[in-house]
Amino acid sequence: MSIQIPLRGLRATTLGGYLSALGLLRILATQHATTTRLRWADDLPILTGAFSIDELTAWLTSSYKPSPIVSPWNAGAGFAGNGKSVEAERALAQVEDSHDPRLAILQEAIAAGRKVVAEGRARGWAGESLWAKQHKQSVISLCRNTFPDEALPWIDVAAVLSGPDVHFNPVAGTGGNFGRQELSATYLQHLALVLGPKSDHRHAAAWVRAALTGAEDIPYRRGAVGQFDPGRAGGVLASIWGEPDKQGFVNPWRTILTCEGLLLFASAAVRRNAAEPGAAWPFSVHATSIGHPTASTGETAKGEIWAPLWERPANLAELEQLFGEGRARWAGAQAKDGLLFALAISALGVDRNLAAFRRFVIVERLGQNPIAIRATDVPVALRGEHSLLAEPYVWLTRLRRKDKIPAGVAALLRQCDQALFAAITSDTTAMARFVVSFGHLHEAVARSGRLREDIAPYQPRQARIWEPPPSLAGQLELQLASALASLAETRTERSMPALRPLLTRVARSRDRLVWADSPATGTELLGSTLAQALAQAHRLRLQTLKAAPGDTQQPAAEFPVGQTAALSVLESFVDGECDDELTANYLRGLMALGWTTSQPAPAHHGRALNPALSVLLPFFATDPFRLVSTWGPDPVAFTAMLRPRPDWVARLIAAGPGGVLDDALLRLQLAGCRPLVGRPPDRAGSMAAHHTDGARLAAALLMRVRTRDRAKALSAATATRPDKASPVTA
Repeated sequence: MSIQIPLRGLRATTLGGYLSALGLLRILATQHATTTRLRWADDLPILTGAFSIDELTAWLTSSYKPSPIVSPWNAGAGFAGNGKSVEAERALAQVEDSHDPRLAILQEAIAAGRKVVAEGRARGWAGESLWAKQHKQSVISLCRNTFPDEALPWIDVAAVLSGPDVHFNPVAGTGGNFGRQELSATYLQHLALVLGPKSDHRHAAAWVRAALTGAEDIPYRRGAVGQFDPGRAGGVLASIWGEPDKQGFVNPWRTILTCEGLLLFASAAVRRNAAEPGAAWPFSVHATSIGHPTASTGETAKGEIWAPLWERPANLAELEQLFGEGRARWAGAQAKDGLLFALAISALGVDRNLAAFRRFVIVERLGQNPIAIRATDVPVALRGEHSLLAEPYVWLTRLRRKDKIPAGVAALLRQCDQALFAAITSDTTAMARFVVSFGHLHEAVARSGRLREDIAPYQPRQARIWEPPPSLAGQLELQLASALASLAETRTERSMPALRPLLTRVARSRDRLVWADSPATGTELLGSTLAQALAQAHRLRLQTLKAAPGDTQQPAAEFPVGQTAALSVLESFVDGECDDELTANYLRGLMALGWTTSQPAPAHHGRALNPALSVLLPFFATDPFRLVSTWGPDPVAFTAMLRPRPDWVARLIAAGPGGVLDDALLRLQLAGCRPLVGRPPDRAGSMAAHHTDGARLAAALLMRVRTRDRAKALSAATATRPDKASPVTA
């Protein structure tokens, strides 16, 4: 009968707890019961096997055979014999002198290590401490050729040989060294406490139970904790007011199980798939300083471990395959850093049977002592954000590789990376931050003469649609920005927004973008200048439209392609009810990225339309209006073609809406649309009461609006109604 044992003392809240759970499964499956399985309930490991917690405790203390973990390439491992590592030398001697058959394989590995030291010294590889630096690679290579097969996994955990170079796994420190702590020596010392001839078997059993159950009712040993469980570092004198206590509270079995679990991180198939030796260990990548709240500027990070979590019970063979492959691929290549690993998860470039990854970052703190800090949990799930962020990530990578990036650009790049990381992990609102950060970063690069020489403007291959989360759906500022960013002259140019060369520091050169010294409007796109910049963009665009010879009216001015702005959104902008700073930030980012949004149209506010907007909006339509006059006793159907004068937008910017509205009312009268607003004797009444800003009005008229909304505005300003028989208004 299978029994499920929750291992509350081996929770994955620390890297040590995670590795200890793996180590326990590994030794049980190879030495006791091959049917043993392990799964995770959040961070709680659940062990499944045909034994109870009492039977498990008894077996570990009486029958467990330690794996051979020795490091003769390290001076602190006890092989130097020079008296500088007394405790390590004593631990080696205790194992060598033991008659316990459980230590036979370990004794064989130590004997092989002694031979390596003797042969290395005979070859002249010795150095000041043990080995000359240039010969460490040769020593490790000799170990691989000399050690018994059971001892090779530890070598593959500690180091990878690549030609004349040796690369160290961050999870195992520098070949097994963590500052002043040598891991193999610590492992042997703790084995002596529980398995040696002088071990206290009563305490050994209590330590096992405490390690498995999480009980804190027994005295622990004082000693070096290492990087795996930093929460237990420091004792009663560890404070800023006195000499720091460099000793922590150690459970020997926790150290032993952690080292056993490390052996699953041996480089295997993943080394063949990795782009470089430094990423050759399963789920180990180069560190990135984003995505965890405790990161600090200038902090040295040694690497990252992305620990997989799974909910279905798995046996050792399955885990050996999982860790042997270490699959985390994005864009056809193995992930090399934390950001790429998160992208791989979001694109399902990892094993499908995994529930999540827990990210641990190895950083140097407390002097040069590395510690493993829990950073982020990332569920394994396909996220639509991945497809949106793939192209921008490539542009950001080009920028990130440049030397001597200006401080301002570097700060914005970090903000952008942080938002990108959050967006592809779990934060649903982070995409909005990414849009804003990317827009600011792109403009900062545009201002840097040195960066502009090497980095071209970002130009997406195709337009993309971002679906904002419910918390942002219907936001007026985002709807305005999306409508403006979507404007284009043709459908094939939707990835190159028509307003981008007018409002930002880029210019069109045939089918590509190049940097410009300033926006074409001469006005920076800021919150305080948003209306002015959009109005000037409208004026510049109208200059490109050619009227027919002798025609005093402007040709159809509406952009042929783009999202339409709802009438209520348009009016809120004209009336100054939107956050211009937020709108400008969204617009800058959406234009740079080539994105638009998919959002539900907001409900109308129900109040009367702004009269100035209702008068001018119909003039910027593309199609004629089929109308019915409601002035007089009998309805009369007619067609009205309304066009603005070429100078209207410039006059709105320079002098406000007064004169333009007079022209518009006259043109409505001549077109057969009897005005209902601004007529004598109340010409200054309802029109002037709104105090509409001319630049905001000119900016609003730039946007695409549905024909029925323009007809609705026309009906509000004149004695007309849409002709229901018209296919246009239908």
